[in-house]
Amino acid sequence: MVLTSEDFIVKAKEFAEEYVKPISKELDESNRFPEELLHSMVKRKFLGIHYPIEYEGGGESSLTSFNVVKELSKASPGVGLMFIVHWMAVDVLLKYGTDEQKEKYLKDLIKGKRVAAYSISEAVAGSDAAGINTIAEKTEEGWKLNGTKYFCTNGSIADVYLVACKTEPEQGAKGISIFIVEKDSEGLSITDYADKMGFRSSPTTNLVLKDCIIPDENLIGLENKGFKIAMDGLTGGRLGMVAIGIGIAEAAMERAIKHANNRKAFGKPLSKLYSIQEKIASSHISLEAAKGLFEKTCFKRDYGDNYSIESSVAKVFTAKAVRNICYEAMQILGGHGYYKDNDVERYYRDGRLIDIGVGATEVLNMVIGSTILRRYK
Repeated sequence: MVLTSEDFIVKAKEFAEEYVKPISKELDESNRFPEELLHSMVKRKFLGIHYPIEYEGGGESSLTSFNVVKELSKASPGVGLMFIVHWMAVDVLLKYGTDEQKEKYLKDLIKGKRVAAYSISEAVAGSDAAGINTIAEKTEEGWKLNGTKYFCTNGSIADVYLVACKTEPEQGAKGISIFIVEKDSEGLSITDYADKMGFRSSPTTNLVLKDCIIPDENLIGLENKGFKIAMDGLTGGRLGMVAIGIGIAEAAMERAIKHANNRKAFGKPLSKLYSIQEKIASSHISLEAAKGLFEKTCFKRDYGDNYSIESSVAKVFTAKAVRNICYEAMQILGGHGYYKDNDVERYYRDGRLIDIGVGATEVLNMVIGSTILRRYK
């Protein structure tokens, strides 16, 4: 049976409602990713929706695949984030990988037989990716990697890691290279499962590389040309954060609307009060605008255009929209929204990462501003 774009989105919505949402509170409380659901998501072909058919992908649009992430994220954004980081690695391999690397990794990653992680950040280098300290040294055996990576999403479930290292430390951004590291590589260890404020169903760890030897052929692209490669991967990641953010905002709005229609105050439903109507209107306007930016960015990606600025603009706007929508949802629910047994409290916590992950809002504003200023010189 050939699935259409709408089929994938409907299947994702049904899957989220039936399997993810019922355990979302437990996932948050126990700080775990639902590995028991991974096979079911693979079986539904969610992991390869928009990738080329020649690599056994679904050949669908980015809009379809990122809407699937949105539906999953309405139930648990950490589940959606697993897809986004996996796709960041797949995007890089598809664009920069050698034929041998594509043959060895791409089909398995696209079919979901393997999960990927994308590791740039370190204790001293988050948004400033050029500041990483992990070193890759050329040896007779291959490349020897030493360093510690922080905030590695999918860290505990990944089979393959794309890792940014300095190959010419004194050259800054011009001395970075990207390597493929497999999970059973000697010298690689996964440590410190993060105890986060939100996105607690996302498996976030550190990677410790201690004299980790990998073969020469695991270098992606050219030596010392990895900074651009790393940034390209982040572009897709930002679009993914927009999809997740829209999912969180939709879920918060739906919960607030349900409460406003059912809760009575001053002898009538909350929904009859102007102040509540104003909050819903403002939230709806922000959400619709975010969706418009999201769709525009997906279209540019599918046409093969550079969508770096569009993904940054969409992420900055969506982050603010999510922040405001979750705030207003909690205001509408009042004390009920502040309790942990209510989903709105979790949406409020989860929503903060849209401002921070895959490029902080402050950094993206600098990128957007400097780019626009150059256009009008």
